[in-house]
Amino acid sequence: MIYDSYPWKKDLLRRKQLILKYNTQEHFEKDEKAAYTVLEKAVFYSAFIIRKLIDCEMLSDEADIYSLKVKIYKPKQQVYRYIIADEESHNLDHFQKKTVKGKDVCNWLIHSYIFNFVWNENTQISEGFFVASDFDRNKLLYYVGINDWIDYMDFIVTDSVVATSSYYDGKEKDFVSVVKCRGSMPSFVIDKQLEEAGEKCKRLYFQNKEK
Repeated sequence: MIYDSYPWKKDLLRRKQLILKYNTQEHFEKDEKAAYTVLEKAVFYSAFIIRKLIDCEMLSDEADIYSLKVKIYKPKQQVYRYIIADEESHNLDHFQKKTVKGKDVCNWLIHSYIFNFVWNENTQISEGFFVASDFDRNKLLYYVGINDWIDYMDFIVTDSVVATSSYYDGKEKDFVSVVKCRGSMPSFVIDKQLEEAGEKCKRLYFQNKEK
């Protein structure tokens, strides 16, 4: 359980800064292995941090449902461990565009069976990464743009829950959040969400009490 999100968001910001700093032609020419490792760790650590903040309900509803646009490819062959996703292993000429939740991307990264960066042939810096979980590895391969991932990290870093509404669920024997308002929203929107959430809390509380 996380009780203070600030240190985690501060670390997430540092991971974003490391991606921006080391994803350059200069750093890859100087020490390719070191630059790659910094990028790899930054992506994986950021996925864990975001997923943990969501699970601990330390983020707003907007952050919980934040979406990214990805490309989906299908494999040409059976996918085995240590494979590098490329034109030999996957049909990269045909793809499907889809919008997915950021939390799902975090899960794919945490449980990744395939992960490798995609490089710009001219600048030799990463444009994004391929990822597939152990569950999806023989079905789908996802491509996530590095700038889209950085935007997601930024959204989480700047997220702030300024108001919440919850009720006690007797069946679960725990408090259940109904709404978590993001700080950047106008006050009248927050007030309206809390009012609606309060009515919902009352209904759910009495429904559970009757059971």
